[in-house]
Amino acid sequence: MAASVMRKVKLKEVCDRITVGHVGPMADKYVADGIPFLRSQNIAPFRLNTDDIKFVPREFHDKLRKSALRPGDVAVVRTGYPGTACVIPNTFAELNCADLVVITPSSELNPHYLAAIFNSAWGMASVAGNLVGVAQQHFNIGAAKELEVGLPPRPTQDRIAGILSAYDDLIENSQRRIKILESMARALYREWFVHFRYPGHKSVPLVPSPLGEIPQGWEVRKLGEISSHINRGIAPRYHEEGDSVVINQKCVRDQRLDLEPARRQSKSFPSEKRVCFGDVLINSTGVGTLGRVAQVYENLENCTVDTHVTIARAGQGTDLDFYGCCLLSHQEVFERLGIGATGQTELGRGAIADIDLVVPPHAVQCRFGAIAKGMRTAAETLGKRIQILRRTRDLLLPRLLSGQIDVAALGHA
Repeated sequence: MAASVMRKVKLKEVCDRITVGHVGPMADKYVADGIPFLRSQNIAPFRLNTDDIKFVPREFHDKLRKSALRPGDVAVVRTGYPGTACVIPNTFAELNCADLVVITPSSELNPHYLAAIFNSAWGMASVAGNLVGVAQQHFNIGAAKELEVGLPPRPTQDRIAGILSAYDDLIENSQRRIKILESMARALYREWFVHFRYPGHKSVPLVPSPLGEIPQGWEVRKLGEISSHINRGIAPRYHEEGDSVVINQKCVRDQRLDLEPARRQSKSFPSEKRVCFGDVLINSTGVGTLGRVAQVYENLENCTVDTHVTIARAGQGTDLDFYGCCLLSHQEVFERLGIGATGQTELGRGAIADIDLVVPPHAVQCRFGAIAKGMRTAAETLGKRIQILRRTRDLLLPRLLSGQIDVAALGHA
């Protein structure tokens, strides 16, 4: 792509609409079913995250026509991770949003190309340089309208968008397969350890226990009794060039560990605060994040958690996969155990350790673990594939946008 065919334009010159989502209190507006309502956490780089999506009544949606979203619009995060952008897919007939910049590109501008600009290192830096506000900095529509971008001809934009979308499709397909594997493991856990339909169950009678009838030979035990370690994290001293990784509440979401929001620090930390393979991480403070659970399925070097997260580690004689699935199944229990005033709710280590569990014999745990491990290993392989695809896409992105790569020579995606 020759530099001569790249022209500089302001976004307001090539967009039909640049507006902002609803700004204001929302806690009392949400309903169980209604119009899907997007927030910053629903916008991930290049994709819409529909997990934990909220809904608002139609009357409220109708009052906010200015911030209604349509397929092909680009939604851009204003606060938190400003500049993160994705294109609204055609899977929703109606959408609305809070605290997002909403852009409707004209026919001159491919929306996926625009999302790529925002998600690039240049785009993030440009947004960061145009933030306003004192208490909480944000990206406003005035800065968005004046943002100057390089714009090649529409066919070149379409070609670049097609290449990037091919990577995103592969990533999304792998993510779907991971979800299926995870749901299979959890369904198996429920079948064996909730409904007690495990191999050989017909020959084992049920006997009374404090938690109701359980198979003979099984026990009711405290979580602390089958754990070797339940500990909160550190108060970090963040430094982007630091050599240790600090996991925070944002990393624990949808019963998965996502290291993208993790930060770095250079301060040393005690060995008992180190995150190890098989550990279960439990968010222990905060409204909306309290009680979220994820298990660590990778070997993380020099990694810890901050004080808002608790590390729970299986004790000797407890199968790792049984332990993880057991704690994942108790997420709602953890959420209910938080105490304190609104906004300061906290889940203490003692409350976590005191939870009663139905614990099967070690042989049954291991038999479950052998099956679950196969599902977990397949999910890990897909996770590594996603990492490679993201790295490759992110390496291509600046070269495609700058014209260093001749898209005409790449063939069809």
